[in-house]
Amino acid sequence: MKNFFWIVDLIIPVTLIVIGLIYKNNPQKQINQISGYRTSGSMKSQEAWDYANYRGGQLYIIIGVILLVTIIISKLFVPIRAEYLSLIHAGIGISLMFVPVIIIEKELKTKFDENGMIK
Repeated sequence: MKNFFWIVDLIIPVTLIVIGLIYKNNPQKQINQISGYRTSGSMKSQEAWDYANYRGGQLYIIIGVILLVTIIISKLFVPIRAEYLSLIHAGIGISLMFVPVIIIEKELKTKFDENGMIK
C-alpha cells in the first residue's frame, strides 16, 4: 500500500515536468484550439503564442521539480497517515497548476499590446 501512495503522490509533479518539457522543447508551431497554452492573450498573435508556450514550459518544469522535491521530503519526514498526506499533496499540486497561468497572463499583458504585438 505504501508504494501505491508514492505513485499517487508523484503523478502530479511528474506530469507537470513532462508537460513543461513538451511545451518548452516541442511547442505547438501554429495557434490552435486543441493543444498548447490556449488563452485569449496567448492566441492574439504568433509571437504571443510562442512566448506563452515556451514560458509555460519553463514554469511547469520549475513548479513540477519544486513540488516533486517537497513531496519526497514530506513523505519521508512528516508523520501523517499516507492517505491524508496524499490528499494534501493532491490539493497543493492542483492549486499550483494554476500559478503559471496567472504569471504568464501578467507577462503577456506587459510584453504585448491588446492586438498581441510586442510593445
